[in-house]
Amino acid sequence: MLYSRIVKRIPYLELRLIIAVIVSIVMVFADNKFHMFSSFKNCIANYIYLFYYLCDKPNYIFNYVAKVLVTYKELIAENDALRKELFLKNSELLLMDQYKHENLKLYELLNSPVYQEKRKLITKIIFIHVEPNNQQAIINQGKNKNIYVGQPVFAASGVIGQVISVNDFNSRVLLISDFEHALSVQLNRNDANNVYLILMGRGFNLDLYAEYSGNSTDICINDILITSGLDGRFPAGCPVAKISHIEVNSEQDYTIVRAKPIVNLKYLRYAMLILE
Repeated sequence: MLYSRIVKRIPYLELRLIIAVIVSIVMVFADNKFHMFSSFKNCIANYIYLFYYLCDKPNYIFNYVAKVLVTYKELIAENDALRKELFLKNSELLLMDQYKHENLKLYELLNSPVYQEKRKLITKIIFIHVEPNNQQAIINQGKNKNIYVGQPVFAASGVIGQVISVNDFNSRVLLISDFEHALSVQLNRNDANNVYLILMGRGFNLDLYAEYSGNSTDICINDILITSGLDGRFPAGCPVAKISHIEVNSEQDYTIVRAKPIVNLKYLRYAMLILE
């Protein structure tokens, strides 16, 4: 029964197909010749483009978000790398500044006016022990460099102290600020060469101390005190301190002199010893 219906409709299908082919040929010919369907084709093309655009939009959004995330991660990684590089560069600059400062200190020591003609040994101060009654420093040279007890120790600008104990590879230095330290000094003026003082320590960050019996007019504020060489230990002519205060006792006829060390003992890094 179904087969008979299909057989009966075949002529109508063939006729419809023929008509559709003829209409298509006419429409193609008319469009090519007279452009009759241009606006219609444009409208259809716009709708098709809109359809393609909407279909592609999720994929575009996904790709865009993925690209943004990848770019963000790359920026974070690049930022971290730049931060590390900047930190390393800053560290290198700090080290360069430190090396430059240390080289300058060493240059000053090597060119110190103290005994230019003598051989000098540069040592590093590895520790400064500061207590009210004990001001000492430890240097990184000892018996291996023939350091001996009583050997004077200098900075580039003046006297630091003297060696009080020697080990194989380090030595202990008594600073001039210590209460137990004393040395013979004189005024660094041609008109006062006969003025001699025994300069003693009074503690860290405090001025040195001396008592002088005689005419106080020979001593002035800002006078430089240098080693006299009379003690047989420190060579003569080395800067020690600058007079900061003068106190006159007229009744007992003596003068108290306070003097600030030439060398800043608080920031010592290197020291110099004169070799025999």
